[in-house]
Amino acid sequence: MSAPAPGGWGPGPSRPVRPPRSSKTPWIIMAAAIVAVLLVAIGVVLLVTGKDGKKTTAQQTPEPLGTMYTPSPTPTPDDSKGPNDVGVEVGYGVWFTPSKGWLPDWDKTKAGKNYILQQFNARGLIDGYYWVRQTELYDAKGFAEHLVDVESNGMQGVRIGKGTVCQPANPNIKACYALTYTGDWVAKNGKHVSMQGFVTAYQDKFDRVTATDAALETRVYKRRVNELVYMNNTLIKSF
Repeated sequence: MSAPAPGGWGPGPSRPVRPPRSSKTPWIIMAAAIVAVLLVAIGVVLLVTGKDGKKTTAQQTPEPLGTMYTPSPTPTPDDSKGPNDVGVEVGYGVWFTPSKGWLPDWDKTKAGKNYILQQFNARGLIDGYYWVRQTELYDAKGFAEHLVDVESNGMQGVRIGKGTVCQPANPNIKACYALTYTGDWVAKNGKHVSMQGFVTAYQDKFDRVTATDAALETRVYKRRVNELVYMNNTLIKSF
């Protein structure tokens, strides 16, 4: 009699067998990560430089002002007293020296500095005046023309000569303009006194204008005009 067949369903299922892990998997993951980093880096470079290696518009924009250089300071006037600043101070660092015999005007309400030449042995009467005024509202030409207009209001029969562009030797004078004029000053008693004079305006490099308005009685003009010229020359040296 043969042996009985084994009962049940036969041998139970065996435990699942896991395939052996490949040692290559971690290296594959690491390699993929490196490639990803490289791609990101290449993308950033292309974004900054462009495909042809040239800088983009954003990179060509100059640095903000002040980061690359320090601008030169704006020049300022030096109105301190210098070796040629003698006599009477007008302003803006400009001085002049009155000629001998010229006295400060007794009318202190006038703008600027006004000096007068008294008539000999005639108190209260003058042979001439030398008036220095300053402004920042006009250029040299404009101020000279303005002052002649002012004189026109105080005289009769005013005749104005042709304006002249002058070039003083002092390099601190940017522009110069001169006008000559003649006219009659009328006294309170109606007497006419013939006068002859000139206006000269000097403009510095800061556009400040100093002008001289000078006149003498016609009868003494030729004899004493050099005194006016002397005062003008001392003022020119002072700039």
